[in-house]
Amino acid sequence: MYPDRPRRPMPPPRPPHPPMGRPRPPMQQQSPVKQNLINQFRDSEGNLDIDKITHTAQQVGKLYSQVSPLFSKFKKK
Repeated sequence: MYPDRPRRPMPPPRPPHPPMGRPRPPMQQQSPVKQNLINQFRDSEGNLDIDKITHTAQQVGKLYSQVSPLFSKFKKK
């Protein structure tokens, strides 16, 4: 594009990246998060509360129906 401009030398190739930090912990350590999520849908006796699960699913459905037109506008572009 600019024939009179001197070219810069190519940088040397980078070495491969070493793994960052410590190795990942086993998947078993992630279970408290899942347990916490499940515990949100338990009643006072510790049983799963189907009404609470159904109500949450309905709220998610309503939210999706409100937000999906917004995303479809961006998807078309």
